[in-house]
Amino acid sequence: MVLRDDKVVIIFSSCRQLFSCRDALEAELCACMEGLSFSIQRSKLPVQIEMDSIIVVKLIQASEVDRSVYSFIIKHIRYLLSLRENCITHVSRSQNKVSDSLAKFARIKGRTMTLLGSCPPETLELVVIDCKDIR
Repeated sequence: MVLRDDKVVIIFSSCRQLFSCRDALEAELCACMEGLSFSIQRSKLPVQIEMDSIIVVKLIQASEVDRSVYSFIIKHIRYLLSLRENCITHVSRSQNKVSDSLAKFARIKGRTMTLLGSCPPETLELVVIDCKDIR
């Protein structure tokens, strides 16, 4: 996950090795919850979340009570969202390369880390490309 300010400067980047995870859906939900929590702690700016999982976006935005095995995570994400002005949007995987790269970095290297003001060298090129797309 990457948190940027309104000028697209990186506030932090983070990735975590998952030791126990049911599936990709749970991994996406956990990443969203952790990123949102850290974002609220590190910045007063409104939060704009871009995710490449349409299923996760729909689960979070749904008005009905979730009764799935992920209900606790979804409820916590909704609570965190209530604390700050926010926007959640679905983006294509090609528009989410930095987060994808960070997830692969954690999985392949077996590393968990948070970098303030930067990201791992392996993802820097993608950050520059992403910023060109944003501006």
